[in-house]
Amino acid sequence: MTGSLFMLSAAMIVFLAIHIIPSSYLRVALVSKIGTGAYLGFFSLLSIAAFAWVIYAYIQTPFGTPIWDAGNTGLYLGTILMPIAFILFVSAYTSPNPTTLGGDKLVDKEFAYSGINAITRHPLMWAIILWSIVHVVNNSDSTSLIFFGGFGVLALAGSFLIDAKKAQQLAGDWDRYAARTSNIPFLALIQGRATFSFKPLWWRILLGLFVFAAVFHFHSSLFGVSPVPMSN
Repeated sequence: MTGSLFMLSAAMIVFLAIHIIPSSYLRVALVSKIGTGAYLGFFSLLSIAAFAWVIYAYIQTPFGTPIWDAGNTGLYLGTILMPIAFILFVSAYTSPNPTTLGGDKLVDKEFAYSGINAITRHPLMWAIILWSIVHVVNNSDSTSLIFFGGFGVLALAGSFLIDAKKAQQLAGDWDRYAARTSNIPFLALIQGRATFSFKPLWWRILLGLFVFAAVFHFHSSLFGVSPVPMSN
């Protein structure tokens, strides 16, 4: 147990380092040395290898003694947060967003300020964060804390790193976009910097809830565990 937990910890640290460190000055230095194409190819291979190691280490690590008892708290948390996570996930892949790869030209488009973008400019990152929180709380053991918590940390750090990268690339255009949106969900709406419109979101909400219901129904078959936390 200790050995497999150590391997999982090491794998997750390497995975996080590969994705976070290159976002700093190191990326610029590497690109200047080997070129953009070579860097992206090397990064992709390294990222896939690290991800595969994390998955392998997670499979090899048995669930240990729970750190806490999630009980009804975990059930309520999952009931509230997971549907929202799926709505954010669906919206991230069906809504044009300036924070995505190749989305720089969308920053001056009015639709980039509506729908899910008015709630958060990083719907995918926050979908992962909510997914992570629910699984850490519900599973409540060290294996889940490292595995799911690691992805949550990466998503949270990633949202701020993407903002910093876009601010550097787009300068004033990004400043105007950031002034009317927020990373933290609902913050721009609460502060009156964004205006919510239900029209661009209604079908995404329905699709997100449908996907959530399908995953919930088949969760035991797909992942071998019940989606409903059991009181210890």
